[in-house]
Parts: sequence; C-alpha cells; structure tokens
Amino acid sequence: MLLNIIITKNSNNMKTQLLTNHSDLRQKAEVNSLEKRFTFSLDAPKANFLAINHELLVHQIELEMQNEELVNANKKVEQLSEKYIDLYNLAPMGYFTLTKEGEIVECNLCAANLLRKSQTLLVGSRFGFFVTEVSKSVFNQFIEDILSTKETETCVISLNVFNNTDTDVLLTGHITRDDEHCLIAVTDISELIANQKKIAKLECFNGIFIDRELKMVELKKEVNQLLKKAGLENKY
Repeated sequence: MLLNIIITKNSNNMKTQLLTNHSDLRQKAEVNSLEKRFTFSLDAPKANFLAINHELLVHQIELEMQNEELVNANKKVEQLSEKYIDLYNLAPMGYFTLTKEGEIVECNLCAANLLRKSQTLLVGSRFGFFVTEVSKSVFNQFIEDILSTKETETCVISLNVFNNTDTDVLLTGHITRDDEHCLIAVTDISELIANQKKIAKLECFNGIFIDRELKMVELKKEVNQLLKKAGLENKY
C-alpha cells in the first residue's frame, strides 16, 4: 500500500515536472502515460514487456493528440472559410470568376444584383451575354489582354442588365495563379458617366452662351462706331 502511494506521488511529481519543462507532443504523451506506466508490476522479468507497453501507450496518446489537433485545425479552417464567404458575398463591389471562355464560375451577391439575376442562375452562363453589342469588342480584347499579358487590365463597357437598360461599368481583372480563370471586379459607374455627360452638356451650353455674349459685345461696339461716324450719341 505504501509502495503504491509512493509510486503515485512520484508519478504526479514527474508529470508536473515534464509539463513545466517541455511542450512538444512526444513529451506530452510521456506525461499522460506516466500514471498508466506505474500501474504495472516492476518485476525484472517483465521489464521488456513494460518498455514495449510504454512505447505503444505513448504512441497511442501521440496519435490521439495529433487527431485532436487536426480536428481543431479543421474547425479553424471552416471558420475562416465561413468568414471568407461572408466577406466575399457582402462586398460592396461585384466579383466574378470566369473561365478563359468567359463562363461564370462564381459570383458574389453584389455582382448578381448588378445583373438582376440570382447567383445560382448566373453560374454556368456566359458573361458576354450581358455585354451590349457596342461593347463586345472592347470586352473581348479585355479578356485577351488578361490572358496574354497576365497583368491587371481595366476597361469601361456597358451591360444590358434589365428591360434593355444599359449600365456603364468599370471592369478590373487579372488571371489566377494557375492560369485557369479570370478574376473580374465590376464597379457600377453609370451615375458617374451620366454626371459627366451632364457636365459636358453644361460646358457646351456655357461655351455657346459665352461666345454669344462676346459676339454681342463686338456688335455693340460696331453700332457705337457707326453712330459716332453719323454724329450721333453712342447707344451702348
């Protein structure tokens, strides 16, 4: 009875010492196996058996720890994946993943809303289907440049998204590292283009107005000169 108490105390002391001084998996397994190790008889004829049993016990605990670490790592990967999906879907910019042929492999929620389609329906369809006829050549060249230069490319095109309504967008794209897909970011700039057109019209109108005013000033000068030659007072 006294021997069992001494062995138990020694086991606990050794366990505490190992946990304090070492942190690798093998040593942790050694610690967890101490109590089980000292439950066997310490008779000399059984020394080899105890040594083999100890190694098997340590290896089993190592495997259990490794499995636990793998489970925890898998949980972290799943959590990161969920965060990525949330960030991807909730991004304020539209993102598309296209094949080299222009087929949509993946898109986020903003991209689907831009095209007025569900994400499920868009996957497998051609992005070029939504490009207006006047922009098709620009879009095709854009894809060719991405595949050939492997650099980030940009272009401005118009998309036919709903009830034949054209939407002006800025495309920014580059090829994936495996050279298999094109990653496209789409920014709706229709409001910006509309404002630019309004500004251009106002500038044109302002130019016409100023030109008209300058002509009026010259005309008034000519009238005053004619009145002066006739001996009359200036009218302007």
